[in-house]
Amino acid sequence: MKIVNLTYQDQALQWSLKNADFNNLTLLVGASGAGKTQILKSILRLKSIANGKSVSGIKWNLIFETLDHLKYEWSGEFENKGDIDYTDGNDDELNKNKPSIITERLLINNQLIVERTKNSIIFNDEKTVKLPNQQSVIYLLKEEELIQPAYQGFNKIIFSDQTDSTREAYRIKFSDTQKLLKLHTNLKSIQESNEDIRIKLYLAYKNSPELFQTIKERYIDIFPQVEDVKVEPLDYENNEDIPYFFKEYPFIQIKEIDVDKWIKQENISSGMFRSLIHISEIYLCSEGSVFLIDEFENSLGINCINELTNDILSSQRQIQFILTSHHPYIINNIGFSHWKLVTRTKGVVNTHHPEKYNIGKSKHDAFMQLIQLDQYQTGIEL
Repeated sequence: MKIVNLTYQDQALQWSLKNADFNNLTLLVGASGAGKTQILKSILRLKSIANGKSVSGIKWNLIFETLDHLKYEWSGEFENKGDIDYTDGNDDELNKNKPSIITERLLINNQLIVERTKNSIIFNDEKTVKLPNQQSVIYLLKEEELIQPAYQGFNKIIFSDQTDSTREAYRIKFSDTQKLLKLHTNLKSIQESNEDIRIKLYLAYKNSPELFQTIKERYIDIFPQVEDVKVEPLDYENNEDIPYFFKEYPFIQIKEIDVDKWIKQENISSGMFRSLIHISEIYLCSEGSVFLIDEFENSLGINCINELTNDILSSQRQIQFILTSHHPYIINNIGFSHWKLVTRTKGVVNTHHPEKYNIGKSKHDAFMQLIQLDQYQTGIEL
């Protein structure tokens, strides 16, 4: 999947995004509070709508492309029932009052496929049976041949936040790793699976050693003090108090040069751990993945930032990156052709091409031109 253009309005929270374009690599830059993070969250909100969630007051128009070169335009609007999170929990009263969809349209290659009103859904010129009016057509018709690529595309949107992830494996649902090893025996199967990236890394460690070696070598390039990396269950020295499923769960461990003891995942520095995860994501995600990364520089040292930025720029896979950052090196290294300056006037968020401000057209450094703009410093469009 590749996100091409988004217009978005949250009537419950009274903010909107006007007509934002995205490339294979888009770096959102601008002052704190301008709306960069909100843009990422709006994309995640549309992913949840595509997965059947009802969201109060949302109105949107999204253009995206799939791996098989289909161009979709999806628009819709939910009724506004205020700023309430209508989850899929067990609150029957809340579920009963979920917002309904007022209108929804889906075009493929500019041809209208779905037209929806409060009372009917027309799919391929035929009226469907009555379907739940709180769920999107992408979710309701996801088994249809024309709709399935769109539904699958949304599930390749990944919000990558590894800021506090060294201990996260202790908090996630434990997987049946032995079953997964038998299920995903080759690299393509591992990449296309929906498993957590750390589980994917374990599957690669066991079932795709050549690719794991590539990831490890790239990691050692960044951290030359590291001698080896493994993903295996921890050695609990036959402690009978440890549950069996915990004993079998794999954790990332690294070994430094001239140090005998392996460093356990919980003791790996956040920058070193996050770097390994980002490298693994680039190699082990499925084709067509869309990575949303907020404040890319968080917890990364300058050596990590340099190398991981280069990895993103040099990736030959069909992956889209939408990043936010304030870090001068990232902004400079990624280059002004990938920037989108984010500004906000009251509740209206806009994104701007740098050419609008003649950035890159003079002999001066583009980053210096950027940071001297009032729009960059204040986040307000003049």
